[in-house]
Amino acid sequence: MNSLPPDPLKVLVVDDDAQMLRTITDILRAHGYATSGAPSGTEALRLAQDPASAPAIALVDLSLPDIDGIDLVGRLRALSDLTEVVILTGNASVDSAVRAMREESYDYLIKPVQPDHLLATLGRAGERSQRRRAEAGRQESEDRLRRIFAHVSDALFIAEDSGRILDANPAACALTGFSVEELRDLPLLTVLPESANATGAPRMPSSHNGQNGSASGQKRVLQIDAAAFAPGVRVYTVRDLTNQSRLEEQLAQSQKMDAVGQLAGGVAHDFNNILTVILSYSSLLLSDFEESDPRREDVQEISNAATRASGLTSQLLAFSRKQLMEPRVISVNSVVVGLEKLLRRLIGEDIELATTLEPNLFLINADPGQLEQVLINLVVNARDAMPDGGRLNITTSNTALSSGHTDGRLAAAPGEYIMVAVSDTGTGMTREVQGRVFEPFFTTKLQGKGTGLGLSTVYGIVKQSGGDVWIYSEPGEGTTFKVYFPRVMDGEESVIPREDGHPATGGSETVLIVEDDASLRALSARILEGNGYTVLLARNGLEALAIASGHGGHIDLVASDVVMPKMNGRPLVEKLLETRKEMSVLFMSGYTDDEVMRRGVIDGRTAFLQKPFTPAQFAKKVREVLDQKVR
Repeated sequence: MNSLPPDPLKVLVVDDDAQMLRTITDILRAHGYATSGAPSGTEALRLAQDPASAPAIALVDLSLPDIDGIDLVGRLRALSDLTEVVILTGNASVDSAVRAMREESYDYLIKPVQPDHLLATLGRAGERSQRRRAEAGRQESEDRLRRIFAHVSDALFIAEDSGRILDANPAACALTGFSVEELRDLPLLTVLPESANATGAPRMPSSHNGQNGSASGQKRVLQIDAAAFAPGVRVYTVRDLTNQSRLEEQLAQSQKMDAVGQLAGGVAHDFNNILTVILSYSSLLLSDFEESDPRREDVQEISNAATRASGLTSQLLAFSRKQLMEPRVISVNSVVVGLEKLLRRLIGEDIELATTLEPNLFLINADPGQLEQVLINLVVNARDAMPDGGRLNITTSNTALSSGHTDGRLAAAPGEYIMVAVSDTGTGMTREVQGRVFEPFFTTKLQGKGTGLGLSTVYGIVKQSGGDVWIYSEPGEGTTFKVYFPRVMDGEESVIPREDGHPATGGSETVLIVEDDASLRALSARILEGNGYTVLLARNGLEALAIASGHGGHIDLVASDVVMPKMNGRPLVEKLLETRKEMSVLFMSGYTDDEVMRRGVIDGRTAFLQKPFTPAQFAKKVREVLDQKVR
């Protein structure tokens, strides 16, 4: 008597003889088989298709009323090639049974069936079924492992302890640049030198970060784990951390630049208050001195120095992205063409300038003056990198940036951009210099030859305009700066207005000046009172509200600093406009507060004056704001 496995095998008995069907099923059930019976081929196929009753063994009578037995056997095997078949046949059809057995290696029983013979035959069929199912399970497991091996994103190398590679997955091929056939039998150290540092004890993976050169010569940052796989065999898991490393460097650089930008913006804000006083009083003194007065030259030197300092703070504000910008829809090509004569004068005769401009260039939304500053600073930087002359190219083109553009070296969002490239044939830069080139005051030039603010200004303006900058440079091979600006989807190129050149005129209106800096407050009052205005002075927002509440007359304009103690300019103006709806507003600041720009200047209700300013600029701006209300 054959012993059965703990889980009984499912047996399907197919016979149109009801008595025979019942007898066989009863015998099999009595001996532990899970048996189901079918009186026809159609019923047998229905039961075989049901996962709950799908058989491991099928006992099939060849003489059925609806389906030929041999045909039924074929259809049962088509449903599952793991089904073992035992043919039931009478003497009249024994030839058919023998033929089927020879063709498909089926077992068979001749009716009438003896119980011992039946059980012995079913036992052999059951053993075959289990072997086939076990083999199928192993094959499925191997196939599953092979699919995982083939599709896992990490590179996998299977190698002997001697280092000879036995197998590798597609990710390993992509990493090394070799095919599987080329990798097999190669020493692992040949294609993965860092694996020497990942030879930890069996079952104790070790990791190593290093740089590996692929077949393409590209440097990669890798993490390598090694573990025992089989006796004398180890599996090496290699994760390519190159992009992650670049993103981490990019994030660290961005955070550093933001921190420096905040510092620079704060310094510029406070310094601009001082410069406003110096420039303004210098201007007032110059207007008091005769042309022949020898003191006039001294005051002019003070004014010139303050103007240069103002330029430096302007560059700091541009880097920290706190500079007042007046964006409009423009064409970069138009700006390049308009600057070309100036640029040729800047670079000198020993440098050849060539421009290649995309004829159907997208429009962008940017401040034309700031864009000019970007181009001038890049061209000056290129000129200084070619002391013995060379070639400078300015190129514009339309481009689309995807999520994987330039290996993560750009932070710009995916989309359509215009690109303006400035390339030179100069001295080039090392990777270390490229990592610091946008930092304020960083320069490789000799002392006195540069402030180190030119490229930081480029960085700030481009970032504030929603774009990004990419550098490619090699020592001795020149440098290319590629600047990307987001495309404007709709709109026409704006006409840049020209200054009318008319001097500011005075007035008789009442102006409320709110400024926490005492020197600036007194200076502003002197300028406006000298031009005929009535001036009210407040040290902060709370004091301004009290003065406005107690003033019975009309207040035509409030000229307020943005950042002050107790109450800033924005909430002050909102409170004042609740009761004095016709009052005009002029904000003054050493940098543009984001909240003011977003909800104030842009909506057309308020105006903005950047510090430092001269008395003429202040008086002219006040007059413009008051006249705007009249129109």
